[in-house]
Amino acid sequence: MSDRAEAARIPSSFDKASVLKIAQASPALFLAYASMRRSLRTQYALRRGLPSTVIVVTGAADFSGVHRKAADLLLNGSADVWARRPCGRKALVHVLATSHRQKVRGEDLLEEHGRFDVIVVLVKSRSEIPVELSLTADAIVDVVRPTPRQIHALRRLLGREPFDDSTAEMLVNLDLPFLAPVVCKRTFSQAETLRLLASSEKNGVSQGPRLEELPGFSAVKAWARSFIDDLGQFRRGKLDWIEMTRGVLLHGPPGTGKTLFAQAFARSSGLPLISTSVSEWQSAGHLGNLLKAMRDTFEKARATQPSIIFIDELDSIGDRAGFTGDYVQYSRQVVNQLLECIDGAQGRDQILVIGATNFTDAIDPALLRSGRIERHIRLDLPDIRDRADILRFHLGIADAGQDLREIAFGLDGWSAADLEMLARDARAQSRRKKRPLQLGDLVESLPPLQRLSDDDARRVATHEAGHAVVGLVLSPGGKISIMIRSTFRMFASKDLAFGLTRYERDDESLLPTRRDYEDLICRILAGAAAEEYLMGAPSIGFSGSSGSDLDTAAAIATRMVCSFGMGESLRFLIESHRVDFKKVTGLPANVRAEISRVLDQQYARAQSVLAENASFLSELTAELLERQQLDATDVASIASRYIHAALAARVSSRTMADPEWS
Repeated sequence: MSDRAEAARIPSSFDKASVLKIAQASPALFLAYASMRRSLRTQYALRRGLPSTVIVVTGAADFSGVHRKAADLLLNGSADVWARRPCGRKALVHVLATSHRQKVRGEDLLEEHGRFDVIVVLVKSRSEIPVELSLTADAIVDVVRPTPRQIHALRRLLGREPFDDSTAEMLVNLDLPFLAPVVCKRTFSQAETLRLLASSEKNGVSQGPRLEELPGFSAVKAWARSFIDDLGQFRRGKLDWIEMTRGVLLHGPPGTGKTLFAQAFARSSGLPLISTSVSEWQSAGHLGNLLKAMRDTFEKARATQPSIIFIDELDSIGDRAGFTGDYVQYSRQVVNQLLECIDGAQGRDQILVIGATNFTDAIDPALLRSGRIERHIRLDLPDIRDRADILRFHLGIADAGQDLREIAFGLDGWSAADLEMLARDARAQSRRKKRPLQLGDLVESLPPLQRLSDDDARRVATHEAGHAVVGLVLSPGGKISIMIRSTFRMFASKDLAFGLTRYERDDESLLPTRRDYEDLICRILAGAAAEEYLMGAPSIGFSGSSGSDLDTAAAIATRMVCSFGMGESLRFLIESHRVDFKKVTGLPANVRAEISRVLDQQYARAQSVLAENASFLSELTAELLERQQLDATDVASIASRYIHAALAARVSSRTMADPEWS
């Protein structure tokens, strides 16, 4: 049926009786009309009947026909003079499908422009809009979703029992094919709403726990609860979306549950979740396909807004300042396109972007600034309490008491993903035995317990004690706790840490000097220096991997010489947050030699400090080897017997050499 024939079927007046008639005959048309009215109310020229062409993006695959009828009803059938046109001239409403593109580009469109002052073109997504049509359009708008108030109004018109406000607020997240039948039901509970939201294709999170059911994630749950509270205020019209968080970056070691959190958060918030990754965009094909896939992701989110876009492995997008080689222009266009999608002239409307990465330094800083992906939350490996809760959750055990906590204690360094796998293995054990799950199944699923040799355990204790001794000598006000593990289960990581030193200092400067950095490097290298002092030579335990003592110390020394002007000359070669292996290997030979001198000097300094405090180092090593863990009070108690005595002896010797010194 043609647009003009369809328009003839629509009532010429649109009073309350007509509203009731349309709502009873077609609730979907009523909801589409309400959405269309809100979407076009900002188009002043269109409403005044002035010549204008507006493109409306529906975001609906099979319901453009309903939106067309709604637009016709709004523009041509309203008696409340919502849209004025001189001499009774009608507006044209046209649905642009892919097969219609050739027609839109031809002479027929020019003819339509001649007969109609106001033209509204409906299109599924922005990627379907021909370039020539976008150039001639006065505006491109997205169809907004119905409001809870409109859902309440439709229920009243249909004579149905009213929904409570919270149910109506959740229902507006449904697409029109789901929403219209649900609103027509005689009764509908909030629990049914949640199930429907979870099972709808657009939500993308049909199974799994909600945020409140998820163990761990203490670092990010506080923000999530705050956002959900604000979301409730937004849905009630008491808060503008512009006041809410624009984007969140979840970063931390692999397996800490960044994807799982995003899914649980979407379920608890009732927002649609569109999950993607840079590699998924790249799989679309060449550069043009990649950029289109990226735009389509944001268009899909915009069509279901408010919504969430989750971008996994965000570091794959890269950093424009570090691009080299033959594909620099390609990579820059990818980053620029994502910046445009997130915060371009078109904006992202009511979309929360959640990014996930293991490497924050590899992401272009422009993506992480305020107003874009602005809040950065680190997800660390779970502590003992979280490990016990995660195991309890995946095992389905209500309370295993101290036994489960003791198992969790021996799994330090295991990620949430590791613990989930362990729970699956335990359930498999119980299935093979054809009985309910028992805690013994978990114990049987654990990797075999291994033990360090006496020499290796002493080396680890010496290493950690060396960090503590030098740290307290250089900064007596610091708080240091140390621990080692002589028994372990080699599963969580090939680079399992056998010892750990935690250092806290209340008076740490926000503007560190060269001496501050030298002290830091000295403390970092003190573990290897202690091994050499007490055991004859250092082991590979302080080097060999990213994040090791040697890697960390070398990065600090490089920043001193090449970024902070703390070398032999005032030179600037590298931004401080861009120090990596490729950058360092490209530095001039004399600069690399200067970095090595800084490391050598501080290593020698650490050896000297340890030699002066040999008794302190020996006792701390022995105590740590026996007890496995010393808190800050324990370390300070041992230190007080040596550091203060050493200072007093130093003062006494200087006084005897110079009686006037004080």
